[in-house]
Amino acid sequence: MNRFFRHAIAIVAAGSMGLIAACSSNNSGNSASGSADTKINACKLVSAAQAGKILGATITVRAIDSSAAGPHAASMCNYAGQTIGGGFMLIAAHIGYSDAAAEVASQKKQEASDVPPTLPKPSFSDIQGLGDAAYLYKTPGSFQLHVLAHGDAIVINRNTAASAKAVDQAKKIAEIALSNLK
Repeated sequence: MNRFFRHAIAIVAAGSMGLIAACSSNNSGNSASGSADTKINACKLVSAAQAGKILGATITVRAIDSSAAGPHAASMCNYAGQTIGGGFMLIAAHIGYSDAAAEVASQKKQEASDVPPTLPKPSFSDIQGLGDAAYLYKTPGSFQLHVLAHGDAIVINRNTAASAKAVDQAKKIAEIALSNLK
């Protein structure tokens, strides 16, 4: 029988609170990257040099301990730049979906309902040609690129406006991360 689980982690970054709505899933067990208990190391998906080349900045990589969230918690890694918004957070988890489109629809619905009524509602836009399915979650001043591939999910969180350049950078980072999930 399938189990439903969701991970959400609140992160304090640069003096402001940001909500990372990571993986909500219908966990089906196996995928190309292993069983539901497979832990992905987000810090090993993209090197500091690769991230720095894409962002045009020196990047420092630091794992974020998510063990308090339980054994199925997503792996999180902070790629810090020299300025606020100059880096990103990478979240990765095995979620074991069987239908990427249905999983994306479920995630969007859950993420929209998780936003407190005092905050602006996010906007969503689908991204073609990246993984099994991908979409942007945008709020004023920040965005997240969610990508599903091989039963896994990655989220790239940027504390900067979703400009064409920033989104393109996130896509390039996601492509590198996806190539290391295989």
